[in-house]
Amino acid sequence: MTLFNDIRLTLRGLRRAPGFTTVTVLTLALGIGANTAIFSVINAMLLRPLPYSEPERLVRIDESGLQASRFSLAYPTVKELRGLTQDFASVAAYTLQRFNFTGQGDPQEIGALFATADLFQTLGSTPALGRTFTTEEERAHLVVLSHGLWATSFGSDPGVLGKNVTLDGVPYTVIGVMPASFRFPNDDVLLWTPIGGAFASDPGAETNRDLHFFNAVARLTPGATPERINGDLATLSQRIEGEAASADGNRRSVRITLNSGGPPGAAGGRGPQVESGPATNRLIQFPLTEDVVGNIRPMLYVLFGTVILVLLIACANAANLLVARANARRKEIVIRQALGAGRGHIARHILTESVLLSLMGGLVGIWLSYWGLELLLARWPASLPRVHDVGIDRAVLGFTMLISVATGIGFGALPAIRGSNPAIEEALREEAGSSSGSRRRQRAQRSLVVAQLALALVLLVGAGLLVRSFVRLLDVDPGYDTRSAVAARIRLTPSRYATPEARTEFFRGLTEDLASRPGVTSVSLSRTLPLSGSLMMIAMPIRSINPDDPDQVLPVALRLVSPEYFKTMRISLVEGRSLESGDRANAPPVIVINSKLAKRFWPNQDAIGKQLPVDAPDGGDQNATVVGVVGDIHYTGLSDDVMPEVYVPLEQSANRGDQNWVIARVGHNPLEFSAAIREVVRRLDPTQPIADLVTLDQMVDRSTAARRFNMVVITLFAGLAFLLALIGIYGVTAYSVSQRTQELGIRVALGASPGDVSRLLLNEGLKLAGIGALAGGVLAVVASRALASMVYGVAVTDAITFLGSGALLIGAALLATWLPARRAARVNPLIALRAE
Repeated sequence: MTLFNDIRLTLRGLRRAPGFTTVTVLTLALGIGANTAIFSVINAMLLRPLPYSEPERLVRIDESGLQASRFSLAYPTVKELRGLTQDFASVAAYTLQRFNFTGQGDPQEIGALFATADLFQTLGSTPALGRTFTTEEERAHLVVLSHGLWATSFGSDPGVLGKNVTLDGVPYTVIGVMPASFRFPNDDVLLWTPIGGAFASDPGAETNRDLHFFNAVARLTPGATPERINGDLATLSQRIEGEAASADGNRRSVRITLNSGGPPGAAGGRGPQVESGPATNRLIQFPLTEDVVGNIRPMLYVLFGTVILVLLIACANAANLLVARANARRKEIVIRQALGAGRGHIARHILTESVLLSLMGGLVGIWLSYWGLELLLARWPASLPRVHDVGIDRAVLGFTMLISVATGIGFGALPAIRGSNPAIEEALREEAGSSSGSRRRQRAQRSLVVAQLALALVLLVGAGLLVRSFVRLLDVDPGYDTRSAVAARIRLTPSRYATPEARTEFFRGLTEDLASRPGVTSVSLSRTLPLSGSLMMIAMPIRSINPDDPDQVLPVALRLVSPEYFKTMRISLVEGRSLESGDRANAPPVIVINSKLAKRFWPNQDAIGKQLPVDAPDGGDQNATVVGVVGDIHYTGLSDDVMPEVYVPLEQSANRGDQNWVIARVGHNPLEFSAAIREVVRRLDPTQPIADLVTLDQMVDRSTAARRFNMVVITLFAGLAFLLALIGIYGVTAYSVSQRTQELGIRVALGASPGDVSRLLLNEGLKLAGIGALAGGVLAVVASRALASMVYGVAVTDAITFLGSGALLIGAALLATWLPARRAARVNPLIALRAE
């Protein structure tokens, strides 16, 4: 009943002070709303279990080997993993694939999965409609649709079961539809089909230990322990290595294909593929959650730390407002004490007020978080996981209520302690006009302002580091010209283009037609494209070329390109010649390498005329002659190191033309040329989809999207914190002026000029800002270490950023102080002396 009375009296008091209530609630709502939005992201991506049965028992199994890289598995290895029954209740294999999907609207390329029948059993997932395929059906043309594809392409038709869909020109029968929550392994996968399709397109994949096409997910047995699992995997790794060494110890290279042909963050080709000799890798297992979340944890923790600092600044602001309100009510509190109210009762009343204000701020904050989350997700990089799971649910609402109560207690504690124990005689003297202000009362408020400024500086430094880092990143020369160039990724339908000659003819017709268009300076083909997320590599035995090299093998990026590629991309020729139209399948094998590879393999020598092992058109091994050296480019990312690279003519490659990027250099807006590419492809083959169509400038934007997102979000929160801190110092200065009106009037009456009064207040503001900047600088040195993985080309203790942020904070704080100081300097001493 006492608490109810406190709440009723508090609400009545807040209604009588609408200005104070509105400002406090809005201040808290900004901090609580920001925390709610970011926590909803963390909850969806890190805290909420994966949408599978007992997800804590699911693990991913890979191989780890060359330079700590992770590889997919050979299918024979998957079958041997199934023999570890004391560790794994089931082991499922899958490999990513892309299909040309036709017959339902415009042709499109979609991500798919070849999977063993026990994939759904291992995950503990059941279809929303129909069934999944069985082990006996692993070579049948069956398909299970994702809920999204079912809704968009089939209009959520429950009669879809039994209908045929056309994938790569082949009819597949629909037998099931998965629920909307099922997304495995990522959002890009829109359907699942039996694993036999992988064996049909690559006959050796089922039995060849050297073809690493498959990923494996396993469900642990109830009694499995990490120690026993790792021991069993180590034993299996040794056995596989021994068998491979005895079978073939002379293979010259390892081929790895990562995300072949797919856009960044999407499922492409077959996922990681490795063609290797003696096994030097070891099997490793890790929770499936870690595989899904990837390396997003540091970014989310930084964002959460940022909004916590914003909330602390908002709390300090609210505490300052409550302290000021308590000071204004000192006479009321003294009277209540004189009438018998205890200190605990008064403290409880002040805390009730702060908690109610915080809860109201929480309610407004939830509304702001809905709006803010919509904006946040609209800019969220597409490659980040579980975006569709983000939302305001019960857990998020519970967190908001919890943080609201904690916030109310936190910022109300100091006013409650100070306000519940006023000095009665001093309070009555002040109310009677015998005091010109209490410095002791202002000390707490100034301390809160210093804390606000210090925390704001931490965020300003963080935002400054990310801004400078992003500017440095955009200043990186990629090694090629991104302007006025457009690229289209086209994966030909295998059933329509079954031979290398047919594929070559399609792309030749396409490039010749595009090259004849007005304004086109050159057109070329490439198996992969810089910054696209697609990567092909070979591991060369470097000591056979340079015996003094410290490494046994060297990962080398493999580029399959047409002769016009270097002209189209404007990659500089350092020495020798470029590829030529005569470098065809029946011509002597040639290659072009980049400067980094030339310096690594043949330091202080001429690389022209040297030979390196590459694949022959028939799939065997051959030596190719180096005919040219080109400049280095940043291929995987602007912030990544340049890789050693080998450029092989497309027509001299064993992997000829099943999918390619068509790149056109135009003399006008490249986006306008996109229509021409679509027109030519449609005329050559109306059933052929274009998987991706993008300018090279847009490709740069895609590759920097995550860094840009981090920079923009943290800068916005830093700006909010900065604004709250300035409001805090303005409020304290304005309150100080109102409390010191008589003192300032006396100073003017005794001869002080308006400038003297302004300087007095400015000096006090400068002192607060200086202390806040000094404390904030120390905190920023510690906190900035969390940004180490998010910055490029800038040290986390960058002096320019720290000094610039400090100067900005101090300058803005002086401006916030000057505004009330200017009004104080204009006070009429006669009015001031009568003020109290």
